[in-house]
Amino acid sequence: MAINVGSTSTDLNSNRECVTFVWLDLRRESAGLFVNALRSINDCVRTYTDISVCLDSIQSSHETIFFISSTSNTEFLSTIHQCINVEAMFVLDPNMNTTRGDLPKLFGIFNQQEELLRVLKETFDTFEQTQLERFTFETDQSFLWWQLWKEVITSKKPAPTGKNDLVEQARNYYHGNSKGLRAVDEFDRSYRPNDSLQWCFRSSFPSNHLRHALFSPKIDSVSPYYFLINDAIRSIQQQHSKHSGHGQLFRGMKLSNELVDLFETHTGQLVCANGFFLCSKARNVELQIAALPGYRTDLMSVLFKIDFDAAAHFAEVQMENGSMATIFDVATSFRVICVSRSAITVIKLKTTSDDGKKFVQEYREKNKGKTVQVLFDELTKPPTPPKPPTPPPPLKVEIKKEPERNNSPQIPEEELEANKYLKEGNIDEAIKAYRRIRPMTVRILKIIGKLSVDYKQDYHTGIECYRQAFQMQQKAGASGTDTLVELGVLHYERGHFDLAMKCYTRALSLHESTQPHDVNSMMICLIGIANTHRSRKELNEALDYAQRARALYEKSGTSESESIVAQNLVLLTNIHHELGNNDQALKVGTKALTLSEFTHLSNQSQTVELLNTLGLVEMKLGDLSQARYYFERALKMYSQMKPPRQSEKAEVEKNLQRILEMQQNTGKI
Repeated sequence: MAINVGSTSTDLNSNRECVTFVWLDLRRESAGLFVNALRSINDCVRTYTDISVCLDSIQSSHETIFFISSTSNTEFLSTIHQCINVEAMFVLDPNMNTTRGDLPKLFGIFNQQEELLRVLKETFDTFEQTQLERFTFETDQSFLWWQLWKEVITSKKPAPTGKNDLVEQARNYYHGNSKGLRAVDEFDRSYRPNDSLQWCFRSSFPSNHLRHALFSPKIDSVSPYYFLINDAIRSIQQQHSKHSGHGQLFRGMKLSNELVDLFETHTGQLVCANGFFLCSKARNVELQIAALPGYRTDLMSVLFKIDFDAAAHFAEVQMENGSMATIFDVATSFRVICVSRSAITVIKLKTTSDDGKKFVQEYREKNKGKTVQVLFDELTKPPTPPKPPTPPPPLKVEIKKEPERNNSPQIPEEELEANKYLKEGNIDEAIKAYRRIRPMTVRILKIIGKLSVDYKQDYHTGIECYRQAFQMQQKAGASGTDTLVELGVLHYERGHFDLAMKCYTRALSLHESTQPHDVNSMMICLIGIANTHRSRKELNEALDYAQRARALYEKSGTSESESIVAQNLVLLTNIHHELGNNDQALKVGTKALTLSEFTHLSNQSQTVELLNTLGLVEMKLGDLSQARYYFERALKMYSQMKPPRQSEKAEVEKNLQRILEMQQNTGKI
C-alpha cells in the first residue's frame, strides 16, 4: 500500500522537489506528526506499508530518494542500497542498533524519531550543498538543448502574468503544507526583479521547484519560470558590465567515481551545469565543504577550480545565511582543462562564453528549415549510442538462451514471472520482476543491465548493474574479468573510450596474472583495447594490440571461437587500410573473408563491413572490377539485413556509384 503526501499524483516521478522522501512504515504506527515533520524538511513524502510496492516504486523512479525505513533487515537494506537513485538511508527501529554489511548510504539506525529527524535534516542540507548539481557534456544531446534553450529564452519576452501563474500553481501544489504556503505567500508579496537571483537560491520555494525544472530539460517544465530566469539573467548581465580582468573561483562537492571519470574522459571538451552554477571566491571554505567527513565514504571529495576572464557572465549575491556567492549565468559552458586525482580531486575548468554559442550556431546551420520546436523535440529524444567503427566483442549474457525450467523449485518465482514477461515482450515488468529476486546474483544483475541497454537504451542503469556485478564477484573472490570486458563494451558503445580502455586493460592484466592460458578471453581484451585506440585515432597503438592478439592465437595454435579470430582479422584489415597499408590490408582481409564465409559463427554485420573495406582497398589499388564486386556484395547483404542499416547502406551505395563513374570514365564497365 502506498500513501502519497505532498503531491496530488500517485507517480513517484511527478513531484516538483529535487528530492523525494520515501517512508516505509511496516508497523503502520506512524502518526501524522512524523510525516508532517518529514514534510517540514522536504515537501514530497511518500509513505508505503508494503515492501514490494515500495521497492517497485523506487526502482522505477528517476528521482533522487532519501529512504526512511521502519525495518533494519540487512538483506532488504542491501537491496535498497543498490538502487542507483537512493542517495541516503535512515532506519527508525527501537529494537536494533547496528546492521551488517558495507552500506555507505546508511546514515544510522535510530531509536527515537527526534534524533533521526535531526540527522536527516543535517544530511539533507549537506546534500543540497555538496551534490545537488547536474552536469551535461558536449557529447550529450542535452548540451545542445541547453545552449539552444538559452538562446531562445533570452530573446523571448515572458508573459506578463508569469508570476501570478506560478504563484497559483505553487499554492495548488502546497495544498495542506502550511510551511510551503507561507513561502509562496512571501514570494508573492516580496518578489522584485532586482532580487531575482536571491530568490533562485532561496530555500523551499521557488528555488526547489526551479532547480527541479532545470534538471529535466523540457519546455513544459521550465516555461513557468521564464520571468524569473529572465530577471536573473538581466541581473547577471548588469553586474557583468561592471567587472573586468581575470580570476579564479571555487566549488567544493562530493561526486561519484563515475562522474569524475566522465570529467576526465571529457578533458578538453565543453561542459555546462543544468541551470545556474554557484561558486565562491573563498577557496578554504570550499575545501572544507569538499572534505566534509562522514558523508558517503563511497563518494569522492572534489574541488572545482574555475578560471574566468572578462567575458564570463556571473554575479555576486548575498545568500540567506549572509555569505557571498558567485553565480554563473544559466547553462554557462566551461572547458574541462584537467582532472588531478588525490585525497581531494581537483577539476580545473575555464569559462568559454562564446564556445557554447558557436556550438549551437553550427547545429542550427546544419538544420536550416527546421523550426525551433522541431529542434527541441529532436534533442529530447532518447540518445542513440554512437556507432563504433568496428563491433566490439559481444556481451556474453544471452537472455533468450536461458534454459526452460518452468517447473523447477530451484528457480525463484520472480524469475519465472520475469521470463514470462520477456516472452510477452513486456521489458519493464520483466526488469521489475528480476529486481525482486532474492538473493540478487551476478547473473541477474547482468540480465537487468543487458535488458536496460538492449531494449531501453538506458546505459546508465546498464553500466551500474555491471559495476555492481563486478564488485559482487570481487567480494566472492572471483576475478570478474568477463564482467569487466562487458562493462568496457558498454562504455565503448556509449562513446566513453577512456573508461572502456580502463576496463579492457584491467581485465587483460587480471587474465595475464590469473588465467594466462585462456587465449580467447585474452584475445577479446586485446581486440577491445585495439578497437578503442582505433576509435581515438591512435592507429599505430591499435595495430600493435591487434597484432598481439593475432600472435597470441598463432602461438597457441588453438582458439575455441573462430569468430574471435575473424573479428581480429577484420580489425587488422581496417587498421592497415586506414594507415594506408592497402597491400597488407588486402592480404589480411581476404583471409578474414574466407574465415567468415566458412564458419557458421560468422557475424553478418562484421562480414558486410569487411566487404566494404575490401572494396575501398581494391579501389585504392586500382582494381575497379574487384572493388565493384565487393561493393555489390555488401549492398546485397545490407538490403537483406533486419532491422535495416540505412546509413551504412547509403555509404556503400555511394562507394559503388563512385566505382561505376570511374569505370565509365575509363571505358571498363
